[in-house]
Amino acid sequence: MSENSRNYLLALYGFDATVRRVTPSSWDNTSPCEGWTARDVLSHNIGMCEMITGIAHGVGAEAAEHPPVVNPMAEWIKAFEETRQALDRPEALAQKVLTPWGHLVVDRFIGIVTVDPLIHTFDLAAATGQRVVIDEALAAAGFAQLEKAGEMIRGERFGPKVSIDEDASIVDKLIAMAGRTP
Repeated sequence: MSENSRNYLLALYGFDATVRRVTPSSWDNTSPCEGWTARDVLSHNIGMCEMITGIAHGVGAEAAEHPPVVNPMAEWIKAFEETRQALDRPEALAQKVLTPWGHLVVDRFIGIVTVDPLIHTFDLAAATGQRVVIDEALAAAGFAQLEKAGEMIRGERFGPKVSIDEDASIVDKLIAMAGRTP
């Protein structure tokens, strides 16, 4: 297991904890991710897990799919388990495969996308009335990554950086960098 795979899985465990606290009646609540409900946030993360499981098995991917989610908990548990198993194979991390950003070594790719489940942990927690719990070390690394990327990160899911107090927590700074109001 590499540092990138540990960090990615730690981010997924944080998302998992948030998923497990969602009440069944909250899945269709609006999320801070524009145009998405809590169910859509989960669908995106299931799609990302499926894509990462595929690339860990050498199957190239151009983009994550957003599968329809009928049974949120069961579908999430399955996707998360498959991803954990796929990334537990050392040879999986060393291979170069097609990703949405061209051919990358799997370990590098998961290092880049670790920020995704962090931001969506916030989205899901906010949509379902939960306290946001994000690992501070991962938030600091994600913040540095997004800060370095600058305006290149703006697009479909990251809005303009939100201004917040300079003394805000690193988690709030990460969330604001992704265009959400903490």
